[in-house]
This record gives sequence, C-alpha cells and structure tokens, in this order.
Amino acid sequence: MEDTRVLAEPAGGTDQPAGRTAHELDIPPLRGDGVTRGDGAVQADSAVQASGAVQAVAVISGGVAGPAPDTRETTGSRGAVDMLAVVVVSLLAVAVQAMLWERFRQPLWYDELWRPHFVAEPPGTFWSELSVANTPSAIGSMGLLRVCGDVFGWHAWALRLPSAVPLVALAAGTWLLARRLTGRTAAFTAALTVTLGGTVVDLASQVKPYTLDATCALAVVMLWMRAASTTRALLWSRFAVGVLALFSLPAVFLIVPLTVVDVARPLRGPYGWAGHRTAARPAARRAFRPTVRAAFRPTVRAAFRPPARAAVRAALCDAPAAVIAGLHAALFVLHQSGQRASTFWDDHFLAGRGLPDGIRFIADQLAATAAGAPPGIDRYDPNLVHPLTDSSDPAVIVLGCAVAITFLAGVVTLARRPDGRVLLVATGGAELMVLAASAGRYWPFGAVRTNVFLVPLLTVVAAAGAAALARTARVAWAGAGVAGRPGDGPSGGDPAGGRAAGWRRTAAGLLAAVTAVTVLAAAAVPAAAVSALHPLWEERGDRRPIDLMVDATVTARRLHRPGDLVVVGGRLARAGWLYGMEVSQDGASDDRTPGQDAAGQSTAGQDAPAANTAGQGPTRQDAPGQERPGGPGADVVTGPVGPRVPRSSTVFLTAIGDGGVGRALTRRAPGPGGRVLLFVLAYDRRGTGHALDEARAVGWCPAWTHDFELTGTLRVLTPCGHRADNAG
Repeated sequence: MEDTRVLAEPAGGTDQPAGRTAHELDIPPLRGDGVTRGDGAVQADSAVQASGAVQAVAVISGGVAGPAPDTRETTGSRGAVDMLAVVVVSLLAVAVQAMLWERFRQPLWYDELWRPHFVAEPPGTFWSELSVANTPSAIGSMGLLRVCGDVFGWHAWALRLPSAVPLVALAAGTWLLARRLTGRTAAFTAALTVTLGGTVVDLASQVKPYTLDATCALAVVMLWMRAASTTRALLWSRFAVGVLALFSLPAVFLIVPLTVVDVARPLRGPYGWAGHRTAARPAARRAFRPTVRAAFRPTVRAAFRPPARAAVRAALCDAPAAVIAGLHAALFVLHQSGQRASTFWDDHFLAGRGLPDGIRFIADQLAATAAGAPPGIDRYDPNLVHPLTDSSDPAVIVLGCAVAITFLAGVVTLARRPDGRVLLVATGGAELMVLAASAGRYWPFGAVRTNVFLVPLLTVVAAAGAAALARTARVAWAGAGVAGRPGDGPSGGDPAGGRAAGWRRTAAGLLAAVTAVTVLAAAAVPAAAVSALHPLWEERGDRRPIDLMVDATVTARRLHRPGDLVVVGGRLARAGWLYGMEVSQDGASDDRTPGQDAAGQSTAGQDAPAANTAGQGPTRQDAPGQERPGGPGADVVTGPVGPRVPRSSTVFLTAIGDGGVGRALTRRAPGPGGRVLLFVLAYDRRGTGHALDEARAVGWCPAWTHDFELTGTLRVLTPCGHRADNAG
C-alpha cells in the first residue's frame, strides 16, 4: 500500500507557515500603520521612526515581518511573463551561438581531440584506453558524444553539439531557479550573466562537458527542492538525480552534502542545532539525570526513537541518488584518475601544502572565484577568452568585493527559505567536497574550468543578495527621510531627541549610500561577463594549439603505402593522432572532403595511388639538417587520400631525442622499398635534432618535410644510401 503521508521538508528544514507559495516567501516591504497629516503626507508611527538603519538591516536579516507584497498580476499573467522570459533567454543562447557558427566549424584542437578518441574506441580496447585519459569523464556525457558522432558523423561541429545544446537549457534553468528565489529583474540579470558570459560561450563551442555539468547542477538542485507528496514521488525524484549524476561527474559533489544534511537533520539531538527547541528536550533533560537508572528509562529511548526512524527514512529516500552517483564514481570515474600523476593542476591542488600555505591557497582561490564574471568562471586557462575587466586589477578588486558582499547578503536572505537552504547546502557542500578532492589530487579547487558547474549556483545566490541589498537601500533611504523630519516622532521639540534623530538619519543615509554603491558595482558583473564576447568574436577564426592533427593524418594517408612504418612522437600525440587517423571524417582544413580525389570522386577503400610513390626524390637543402618541402609536396597537398593507416603499422613514442627513434627503427625497420613517416608533436620539437641523428645512425635520412603550424612536423625518411644515389 502506497504511503501517502507528506514527506519531510527539504534539506535545511523550514520555519515558514505551511501552505505559503514561493512568491509569498519573499521578504515583504516594511509597512507601518501611520497617520495622514494635514498636508496629505503619511506620518510614520514611532516604531517606523525609531531607526531607519535598523529597519534596513532587518530586511536582510529577516527580522521584519509583515504581509506579502500586493501584486496586481494574476497567477496566469505571472506564469505567462515567466514563460516569456524563459523563451527570451533561450533564444539569446541560440542567437549567440549562431553568430559564432564559424567557431563550431574550426578543426578540433588538442583539448578536444582526445575525448572523441576514447569515446570511439571499440569495446575490446575501450576500458584499457580509458585508464590513460587526460581528465575523467562521466559515462553519460561520453555516450552523448558517441551518439552525435554515429548519427551526424565524426565532424567537429557534430561533436560540439553536446556542449552547445546544454547552453540553451542552462539559460532557461538559471532563470527558473533564480526566479523561484528572487524577483524578475535579479533573475533575468543572473540568466544573462551566465548565458552571455563570453567564457561560458567559449566552453560551449568546444568538445568539453562543462556546460552540461552546469545544466545538470541546476537540475539536481531544482529536483531536490521539488516538493513530493508521497514516498514514491520522492524516490522517483531522487532516482532522476542519480541519472543526472551519470551525465555529470561533479553532480556527486552536490548529492553528497544534500544527502548528509537530509539524514542528519532529524538527529539534531535533545537540545537541537543552533538553539532550536525540540519536543524531546524536556524528556531528555529528565532522562539525563546523573543516575544510572534514569539513563536507561523508557522515556529516553522513546525520545530518541523517532529521530532515528526519520534519519533512516531520509537515508532510504535519498539512497537512489547517492548509490547511483557513488557507484558511478567508484567504478567508472576512479578508473580515469591518471591526472593525479600529472603536474598540470598542481597550482589548484591542496595536496602537499602546509597549514599556512593551505590557508593562503584557499583564500586566494575564493578571492579568484568571487572576482570572476560570472562568479566562479575560469580565470586561468590561457586558451579561453576572459572578460576585459580581467586586465585591470582595480576593476577585478571592485567586482570581487561587490560579488562577495552580495553573495553574503544572498546567504543571509536565502537561509530563511527552505528551498534557499537547499541551494546553500548544495553550493557550500560542493565547494567543501571539491576542496577535499583537491587534497587527494583528484579534482582542482578554485576558479578553473572544471568547476564551471558551480557558476550558475553562485550567480543565483549573488543575484538574490543584490536584490535584497537593493531593497535595503530603498528602506534605509526612506528611513533617513522619516527620521529627519522635525516635529515628527516621540521626540517632539526635544533638542536631544532631535540630535538623536539626526544621527539616525545620517546612519541610515550612509547605509543607503554604501549599499547602493555595492549594488551598482555588482550590476557591472553582467557587463563584464558579456565583454568577453568581444575577444571571442575577434578570435572566432583563430588557430589553436594542435588543431591541424587531422591535416597531419590526412597527409600521412596520402603519403603512406604498403610497407611504410609510421612513427609518432610526443607525450601528448597519441590520442589526437589516433582520432584523426582512425575516426575523424573531416578533411584537411585546406581540402574538400575526406576520401575524395581532385575530381570529387570517392577513393575510400582504394590502395594508395601512384602519386604516393613519388616521395623518394632528393630534398632541397639550405643548410645541413634543414630540409625544405620537396619531392611529393604538390601531389600530397592536392592528391587523393589513401586508406587509414592501421594501428599495427604505427609506433608511438612518449619522448623524442632520448634514443626511442633509433630503438624503434632497429626493432621494426620497414621492409624493402619501405619508408619511415616520422611525425613529431610541436611540444616535443626540441628533441627532433637528436631523433634525426638516431635515425641516420641506423641508416635512415630525411627526404621530405612538411610543417603543420602549431601542431607538429611530418617527415619522410628513406634509406640514406638510396637518398645519396638519387642526389647524385
């Protein structure tokens, strides 16, 4: 039989009257009874005159009670306006990406190349390949990438869809969450800040899961806030949260603290948390008398039995989300923890720091998080665009201080609401979880791209705080005017009372001015976030590191013929080369489509054409060891594309110039008439000279070379004696 009892409140508890809507939970404006004066003005009563400054502070702290604001909108019109806002922000997300369509068509660069390689691996090698992944990924996000590749083709634009489409959902989700917790103006500002933030749009145009992570984070929080009337409904809601954790790796950072608070809330103890009086307090006080017999009285067991049952019930209800997220992290994500041995994220790991350095590290990262536009956005990656304000230290300081103040105001404001506490627990708990993970070198802490999932949550809290501060400024300004009118209030004509009123007016005016300045500074955050669209537009067609790997593999396919050996050198070259050689269906950036000859006829499945055999001519040299493109240069650039080179004909070296080339050519020298195709990644070019010396020592000399800017160099090596005969 289904349990139809009303479920326990969401994480954070509730102190609001039952049956009130989300709109009624907003902080009401100050209201006083007052009397009408002869001039038609309203004279406030003594309670309102007491102190404008104190009243203003009470707006944020929650000390002012009163009826909900009188809105003239009906429920239907309010819903229509909110739906229209959802449509508007969603269309803005689509429009900004349509304007940057050229960026979606750019070749994949290094940070993108490795992801589709692992996704496209066949089942037999998928698990072993995944163990050396650069960064862990969720199984659901990898599945989306695989579906897009299989359905739309393994093209750059198709593989970027799982990042681009979530930006639309991110815009709508940010509006919906913010609108639930604050007014329309603040909600719309928060949605624009996230949606049109240049750095967020930049990430949405790449094969990276960060916009999907941010969207899933919003969905997790909103599902956790969702009221459920039955246990079955709550279980389905938590199951949906667990499914989201399969598509977003950092969702586990939200689920764990929310679950912990749900389970721990009934176990506040006989004296409660934060001084809350509980029903068990009188019984517990009697039970804990210093006698052994009293300690085991039935009243004590009865006092603690209901909280324990409630905690167990909360744990069982939250189990679907926690179990799914935990199993996914333990069985799939930890298998991809190769980045722990890398030094790339050392500046954002708490691991290895002493107490003073650790405290300084946390403070620096929190300051960088507050100074982002939007808050929490990446501020370190040189391959991402950043707001124009980042180039000005004073602007960064002003924005950081304003965001910090509005965020604290948002914490105070949202802590009064059950749904607001869910957001605060999720945001604060996730930060603590990320910090703990950074102590084990599992996840970087601070304003880095992996923590973009926190950006919409931080932005909504700051927006709610800015709205509360704006109300505070209005109340303080009104209080300053009321307190300063002579003859008003209980002081009458008393000089001492007049001086007190003057001080109150000064204090209220000062509070209003400071608050207004803070709100205005915080209002500059959306403009700063949108300013990053300017460099993104200017750089929409610019090159990125290792973005011609597909060109290099296409050229290698044109050059390769049976019996040739391909040697790929570079610590970061393997995944990108395998994607370009085995998976990509894009052609070279200066070519038409893969598998077509100059007449547009398909050559898929054919052997290397005769033009590929022309690469044995002498190389023109300007100086010893420096080659210029020669031999098959023109034929290779415009010639037909040969079949994909099998992995068995390729040797991968993690280092260049340490003897690896010589050892590889000694063990696996090409057969009679064969050649060596040597590709060296741009990051490892310093060892090229030593590598060529190693090749010459075993009888192989460079005969042709082609440089792929910012990516690497491809050389054709032929037997040194054969090259000398041709030169003669």
